[in-house]
Amino acid sequence: MNKKKLIIFAFCLLVIPNLAFALNVSFGNPVGTTGDITTFFETVLTGILNIIAFLAVLFIVIGGVIYLMASSSGNDNLVSTAKKIWTGALIGLALALAGPTFLREIKEIVLNGGPMPTSLDDAPTLSEIVTRGLTFLLSIIGLLAIISLTISGISYLSSFGDSTKVEKAKQNIFYALLGILIAGASLILVRQISLFITG
Repeated sequence: MNKKKLIIFAFCLLVIPNLAFALNVSFGNPVGTTGDITTFFETVLTGILNIIAFLAVLFIVIGGVIYLMASSSGNDNLVSTAKKIWTGALIGLALALAGPTFLREIKEIVLNGGPMPTSLDDAPTLSEIVTRGLTFLLSIIGLLAIISLTISGISYLSSFGDSTKVEKAKQNIFYALLGILIAGASLILVRQISLFITG
């Protein structure tokens, strides 16, 4: 090591740590004055939702520009790319907007609408959490099954005698009803098992 580098190294080693300890550095509370962890997560969630909404709008605009370029040039690959960008942006935006709803439902499942338990006696049992979770999942499955039944019914009505469309619609209706049956049976089975284990 030459002499100049050695002097710079010694200077950094002796002076910079002393400057660092002499500074009075303070960090603000990102939660605010309350110090509540729930407020912190709500602040973070709001920031993430704002970023996702901005990015979704940006990608919708980018998809529109690509679509305009594709339609003027007649390029089918660019049209397909623009549609994929729009689809991804809309799905991402829908998932981001549904995020707080899912978090609220998870809080409802775990805390049953009450405050955070401060003692072991106030905490919900595992069977209660599992039962609430399955009830929530059953409601989602029921909603999806109703949507699937509606789409299958519309497809069945608009088949206009086409045997392949009729068979596909019947098959979708069968699978939607089977999904409802399996979801209901699994909820009953898990409740019975939890009652058997907990007495």
